[in-house]
Amino acid sequence: MAPNENTAARNGKARKAAPADESAIDAQAEAAAEANEAGTVSPAEAIHELGDTLGRAWSEARASVSGIGAQLGQRARNVRQETRAAASETRDGLQDAIGGMGELGEEIADDAIELGRAVGVSVSAFVRRHPMRSVAIAAAAGMLAAHLLRRRGR
Repeated sequence: MAPNENTAARNGKARKAAPADESAIDAQAEAAAEANEAGTVSPAEAIHELGDTLGRAWSEARASVSGIGAQLGQRARNVRQETRAAASETRDGLQDAIGGMGELGEEIADDAIELGRAVGVSVSAFVRRHPMRSVAIAAAAGMLAAHLLRRRGR
């Protein structure tokens, strides 16, 4: 084989085997530079080979960026779904808690009404049994309230 045929055969093989990473691309570029220095590769062939190498590198870079973009998109969708699920669970929990607080409030109000009725009945019974004591207690409570209000007004 003549040197130019050998170079063409080598270039054909190099074009068929796409390098998998940057080190392979660098090795191929170095081999092309060495062959060019030895005078076995024409400048046009070297430029063509460099163009092919850059084209493959560009294609690999685009594929990598596209894959990364797809992964990030999927992760964003997963985060969005998880956030929605957590918000829904929180909302349901709060609604249950609010419902429970409403029921608790109703129970407290019912208990307060019952206690008020019981106290009212007890006070009425006490006043009927001890009318003079009731008047004395009311008078003492009134004087105490007047004294406290008078001091507060100064």
